[in-house]
Amino acid sequence: MWINCLVIAIYLSFALDLLIWPIPSEASTSSLISKEKELVSFKSIKAMLVLLFSLIFYLFPLYFSIKQLILDERFLSPTLVVLVGLCLAILGRFISLKASQVLRKNHGISIISSSIFEHSRNPITLGMHLTIFGLIICYNSIFLYFGFIFYAVNLHGKIKIEENYLKEKFGEEYLKYIEKTPRYLWI
Repeated sequence: MWINCLVIAIYLSFALDLLIWPIPSEASTSSLISKEKELVSFKSIKAMLVLLFSLIFYLFPLYFSIKQLILDERFLSPTLVVLVGLCLAILGRFISLKASQVLRKNHGISIISSSIFEHSRNPITLGMHLTIFGLIICYNSIFLYFGFIFYAVNLHGKIKIEENYLKEKFGEEYLKYIEKTPRYLWI
């Protein structure tokens, strides 16, 4: 039961990022869809399908947790693997929330190359990857493993859009930052 409650708490923490303190981005799903409102094109249909799949993918562990709580089912395997998954999810949320806090203080005025942004140009995304992957480990569903690949490719594309925007906005300063700081942790 406590595992399900922890998973639900992790999902509630997403509300901080999405509803209470959203960070504007050129590559957010809502931003990409709103830019294409006038055109009913393959790109806008693709964006809507990605959004639909993302919602299903993101909400699957939450659905499992609520279902298990309501039906008073025990977690399938509260093993070391599940505990590792929960630790990854909690670490990921911590990284994302810390990076969001640092980014909000800057207000998009300049390139942030200190704090957590010293180790990764995209610590929010890195934290989200850890969180989602941790939850996938907990539920061990083939759908979630497959979905994670799609999710990672989708976010990588959005990061490239954001990087192009930042290159235009900050020019040489951002190019120097790219040279010394990896996109995630290792690449």
